Amino acid sequence: MPLPNERATLHIPDATPIVHATRVTRGTDQHPLILEELRAGADRTQLAYRLTADSPRTLRAV
Repeated sequence: MPLPNERATLHIPDATPIVHATRVTRGTDQHPLILEELRAGADRTQLAYRLTADSPRTLRAV
């Protein structure tokens, strides 16, 4: 649920949940370069992701 300042900034009613997406872009050495945060009212948001299997990757804990 949004904080009071998020409700005011996003112009959403009190009982409207928000979508909070966080993305970290890493360099070739795996050090973080960019942190992006997106907050939007869940009642007017649709997320879509394109997943591609370009090359096999090893899973690692974040």
